[in-house]
Amino acid sequence: VLRIGTSISVGSGSSTLFWFDRWLGDSPLAARFPGLFSIAADPRISVEAALIDLGRLAFRRSFGPQEVDAWDALLQDIALLPMQVEGATDSMAWRLEPSGCFSTKSLYAAIAPSLAPEPFSLIWDIRLPLKIRIFLWQWIRG
Repeated sequence: VLRIGTSISVGSGSSTLFWFDRWLGDSPLAARFPGLFSIAADPRISVEAALIDLGRLAFRRSFGPQEVDAWDALLQDIALLPMQVEGATDSMAWRLEPSGCFSTKSLYAAIAPSLAPEPFSLIWDIRLPLKIRIFLWQWIRG
């Protein structure tokens, strides 16, 4: 549930998981590139280990045509990353608040159903006799 609103700013990448964390875009790489993830030799590799040496990002078999296209797209996304200062730490922010700090209010707003009133619920606020309100309610509902 908390992954809904979190985003990761990669520093060194040592505490960020390459495939599972949301560090490059709005979804984890495992979801964006399921074909590559399904053949990854080490699905829990860190961003640091994967980016320092792409050879450590190993796969259990060679690529087919679809995996080649996915690999090219992944490499293009990685190539667009700005390089981080060495020694910087990974940090997590709450995307649902402008401050970046977690709040239960923003989490509740993200997971709770809409609080908009039902169209026929306004009938109960009208000052009419109960029989008429019930009649209107039944008429609106069909």
